[in-house]
Amino acid sequence: MKRALIIRHAAPETLGANFTGVLEASGFALEALDIFELAPAYGPFPAPDQDALDLIVSIGGPLSANDEFPALAQEMALLKDAHEGGIPVFAVCLGAQLLCRALGGRVEPTGGYQFGLRKLSVTEAGDLDPVFGNIRAPLVPTLHGECFSVPPGGAALAEGDILLRDGGFRRISMAYHIGKSYGFQFEPQLTYEELVVWNRELYGDYLLMGDRFDPQEEAARNLREFARFAPVHEAQMAELLRAFLANAGL
Repeated sequence: MKRALIIRHAAPETLGANFTGVLEASGFALEALDIFELAPAYGPFPAPDQDALDLIVSIGGPLSANDEFPALAQEMALLKDAHEGGIPVFAVCLGAQLLCRALGGRVEPTGGYQFGLRKLSVTEAGDLDPVFGNIRAPLVPTLHGECFSVPPGGAALAEGDILLRDGGFRRISMAYHIGKSYGFQFEPQLTYEELVVWNRELYGDYLLMGDRFDPQEEAARNLREFARFAPVHEAQMAELLRAFLANAGL
């Protein structure tokens, strides 16, 4: 059986039933590496046997990729070794930022904060990409306050606009492809059931959006909008994940 290492950085953020179902149906055994259990110091973790891994999925969390925690440095080394060794990495939010830094890119604060559905501006390379091209409705759930550059040698697949706390806007990278690996500055794995948990456990993140937003209104709007969009999102992201596996020879 194929093995997938699932790296998690926060208890409320999981792989979700949608992606879990796709991976299990594709013959993967899922092995968890829960970085958040190493808090508050985030010390080193037992190194997984990379020779026995076929895939790494690294998802989001509240840490910064620029935090100087031993566990994050160890994870970046793990992601770099996996990528360079031909093990595909599917990296989401913090995971994508860590992969970016591991491969020579940069991560920095955006100057704003997003929590909710946002439109993607898909590049020509994104439209033609055998994986990313499966996104036909370019609307995605987001939860982040930092952004990444495209790592050297990578391809920009999508960009997006973020409202800054000073009232301006900034265009940021939202997805990249490098080798067999992909990084996403949005939440392809998210399901409506997960968002309900996030709204409860991560409610404080709405406060980070700034004084222009009322947290209660944003939380209610986010749930209401995603409830309608979730079936579309889950269907196209499941297709994206299956295409990722096929493109990686898995």
